[in-house]
Amino acid sequence: MLIRLCFFINPIAGIGGPLGLKGSDLIDPRHIARTNRDRLSLPSIQRARRFLAELSSIRVEAFFYTPSGIMGSDLLESMGFSSFEKIMLRTPYTDGMSTREHTAEFARLSSSLGCDVLVFIGGDGTACDIYSSNRSLETPVLGIPAGVKVYSGVFATGPESAAHVLKLYAEGIARVEMRPVVDADEESLRRGALDLRRVGELPTITVPGLIQGSKEAGVGYDVEGIARYLGEAMERDRLYLLGPGRTIAEIARILGLEKTIYGVDAVYNNKVVGKDLDEDSIKRLVEKYGEPKIIVTPIGGTGFLLGRGNQQLAPEIIRKAGKKNIIIVMTQEKASTIETLLVDTGDKQLDQELEGYYRALVGYREEKIVRVKPSWKTDNK
Repeated sequence: MLIRLCFFINPIAGIGGPLGLKGSDLIDPRHIARTNRDRLSLPSIQRARRFLAELSSIRVEAFFYTPSGIMGSDLLESMGFSSFEKIMLRTPYTDGMSTREHTAEFARLSSSLGCDVLVFIGGDGTACDIYSSNRSLETPVLGIPAGVKVYSGVFATGPESAAHVLKLYAEGIARVEMRPVVDADEESLRRGALDLRRVGELPTITVPGLIQGSKEAGVGYDVEGIARYLGEAMERDRLYLLGPGRTIAEIARILGLEKTIYGVDAVYNNKVVGKDLDEDSIKRLVEKYGEPKIIVTPIGGTGFLLGRGNQQLAPEIIRKAGKKNIIIVMTQEKASTIETLLVDTGDKQLDQELEGYYRALVGYREEKIVRVKPSWKTDNK
């Protein structure tokens, strides 16, 4: 069965992650245009490439309505797709790069193009722009996660998962539900506060296990036992990279360490040696102090361990640490609701290397066995 897709890419989505910016809302597209000569290598476009490759691999017959240039047609043409119509937007690009105005224009157009699904590659900001520009949208949407902030409930767990969701939808198996669109204020994140705003809802194609949950806001936890155990177990002359999240921030507070809530910080011999680090800063610390240990916690209700909100922990850094040096901490409440944790580092080989069973620390000398798998993996084995 032929499925007609309104398809677009937000090329700026995800750019802020490795830079530790908490989002990409304030990034000037002209700067991206000047500093990225090979625009098809941008993170969001690489995720779109993975989606399209999987769509072809599982033989989904699709016709695309897509904006010209960087938002869609450039990638489709480079991959040899021919079944698409190039949509010329009225608003000219900024040095060849799109802005939120282009997202809004295409979202409004999608209702008149006769497509079955609106597929977009981006983050929460992109989802908010779609909702704000067309609040009466009846066409179901499917988000492919590429942004720094991906808290909304409209996203597949990964690019490959999205392709399988569309296949099931074309076969009449997947259903459509109203799912929340939320956004986190980037300035609040930089100040260490999570200000989640529910913007509205969008009709979303859903398949259990292939669509991520939405983030819960502002939950307090008792993590004293976890902190006490880590305080005893942390090695001297070892670099510790502390991932984002309230749980880890509270652990740090109990240990007498000043930590940003939504940044990646570094500790060496019980002293903070780096706060709110970007990818390059982390690499310099690893070069100085050697093989690190990484302390991470799943992000809210999404179940993501790596690849959401902590893109500063780049594949090279995770490999340097190694699977054995990843320390997972979870509260008892979260551990009771999450059986499988997800990774989507942007490096599929690394995602597969990280797959397996881990001991998550849930209290003082208390552990729970949890499974970690790539978010894009569609099997339930």
